[in-house]
Amino acid sequence: MRHKIEKQDERLDVLGSLVLAYSVTIDRLVRRMRNAGIIPDFRDIHEQVRRHMHMHIR
Repeated sequence: MRHKIEKQDERLDVLGSLVLAYSVTIDRLVRRMRNAGIIPDFRDIHEQVRRHMHMHIR
């Protein structure tokens, strides 16, 4: 049982790191777009991501 929990924790760590990497990448891309005068169309972004961006990108 302990081994199974450790493996699950490892997977959660990997997924958490991946989500963070996506978040950083999207932040960079959105900033580049804005610097180029391109306004992102938020209808193309999933609602959950929009909520996250609204909280963290100002």
